[in-house]
Amino acid sequence: MKCGPHIEVEIPEQLNLATYYLDENISKGRGDKIAVYCQDEKYTFNEMVALTNRFGNVLKEFGVGFEDRVMMILQDSPEWLAGWFATMKIGGIATHAYTYLLPSDYEYFFNYVRPKVVIADATTLDRVREGARNSMFPRTILVARTPVPELQKGEHDLAKLLEKTSALLEAAPTSKNDFAFWNFSGGTTGKSKAVPHMHHDGLLGFESYQQTVQYTPDDIVFRVPKLFFHYSRDLGMNWALRAGAAVALYPDRSTVDSVYDCIAKYRPTVLLNVPTMMRSMLQSPRSQEIDFSGIRLSISSGELLSGPLYEEFTKKFKVEVLNCIGSAETCIGYFLDAPGEVAPGSAGKVQPLCEVKLLDREGKEVPQGETGILYVRSDAVGTYYHLEHEKSKKTFVGDDWVNSNDLFREDENGYWWYSGRADDLVKVSGVYVSPLEIEKCLEGNEMVKECVVVPVKDKDGLDRTKAFIVLRPGVDESEGTADVLKEFCKQKMASFKAPRLIQFVPELPKTGQGKIDKRQLLQQYS
Repeated sequence: MKCGPHIEVEIPEQLNLATYYLDENISKGRGDKIAVYCQDEKYTFNEMVALTNRFGNVLKEFGVGFEDRVMMILQDSPEWLAGWFATMKIGGIATHAYTYLLPSDYEYFFNYVRPKVVIADATTLDRVREGARNSMFPRTILVARTPVPELQKGEHDLAKLLEKTSALLEAAPTSKNDFAFWNFSGGTTGKSKAVPHMHHDGLLGFESYQQTVQYTPDDIVFRVPKLFFHYSRDLGMNWALRAGAAVALYPDRSTVDSVYDCIAKYRPTVLLNVPTMMRSMLQSPRSQEIDFSGIRLSISSGELLSGPLYEEFTKKFKVEVLNCIGSAETCIGYFLDAPGEVAPGSAGKVQPLCEVKLLDREGKEVPQGETGILYVRSDAVGTYYHLEHEKSKKTFVGDDWVNSNDLFREDENGYWWYSGRADDLVKVSGVYVSPLEIEKCLEGNEMVKECVVVPVKDKDGLDRTKAFIVLRPGVDESEGTADVLKEFCKQKMASFKAPRLIQFVPELPKTGQGKIDKRQLLQQYS
């Protein structure tokens, strides 16, 4: 078992995260400081608190109270922030969904979450409407930002409602143990599952993270991923605002050009990124023209940042990138690099307010240096999946321990190294093999631009590892190249771990989170 650095944190019995994250900036003298940048708009902390209060009063008019759920399905905007904080401020539970889902996905979310109110905008309204047709929920849809000409029954123009309400709102007397918001799992193994979190979880998440990153009121934080990713929402909104930093928003879906435009426009000091975008930024011709000198720190999450990509990015842009590893279940980054102490390719070290341990499949702790299943404990962890009793028992195993189902090992210097998912191991010729280990090996070859390794069945029905590889420009897609790559793997790791099959592809399909979509890949090349 390994504990992160010890820190003392006092948690008041009565706690409201909206007040903690946003309102307390006023009492600290930051009322006139810019809190939010959104394209050509600027909002001070005073203005954001007023907008949040008006939003809360609107929600109360539609019957939202203690433990009622409100769902955000709109582009990143000041209204997104205000709706999130307003829901918690009046005692409700804030939830959100991706903005690019199909109507059938929204129907699932509405039946699962049962929100009393949904906040949408012109970009999502049609799909939200269709998704709501076969659901009892939501009864109210508030449409933010751009006015919609013809609203239907139960739909309301948010801007008009905000104009008519008071900018004064007293926070509900919520307990630290009241539920405040939900995190959603990525849904890579099925439908997304919700993890309810309490007000005190959000406080502990900030206190742990702040020990390493040390946001200040002088920071401007820009995020590549959208606010519906909890990594982006917490690190790039909640925790930044708590420290008095400003947050920069970009409403549309992030592209490499939009990221470069926002860096030039907002001049952020902290950049929250994901590995897929980092690779795209390096490949863009604009990488030669953008000034990164104002960025003091970059953080990567969503998937593990490989050592080669870290080295290439930091060499090019002269900015250190910290790996951050957390989960929907924990509401806290349990692994994070420290500035100046990065071990490229590792997940970092255990963070304050966290304990971790590695167990084998029989439930016994494994010694340092060996790979095991990671279990995480913290007071910021959830306790169950909403409406998923059996899955909850397998993940939330008691005494605040969460089974991450991730494989890790700890080295002699206290750095933690990811080895894949426990259920992703492939048994080849009687020996378990990690696809991620093979991927990391292949990525170390200069001919490989991108790759993924998946289990497939051979003609005898036996499991084999197959590598789908995108080669760098100019490399020949031949059987000879495949043989060279197989031999390269055999030289770098045990020979039985080398991929049995290799297929070259022009590109790898991605999910909305920017991760490689293995299901689509197998369907496409089956």
